[in-house]
Amino acid sequence: MILESHLYTMIIYALLVSIVLAVIRRSDFKSRLKYGLTLFLIMTVASLAFGWFMYLFAR
Repeated sequence: MILESHLYTMIIYALLVSIVLAVIRRSDFKSRLKYGLTLFLIMTVASLAFGWFMYLFAR
């Protein structure tokens, strides 16, 4: 693995996926930017919440 932290890897993955999906699904720049940022934030917050939820059961 390139990065030591799984969190950084998930954030980079979320960034790349949101860029690709924004370019594919939206036509103009403003809607691409809004859609991409929204998607990135949703994926990042969801990964943090899921990691926290898994931590509760790993103790």
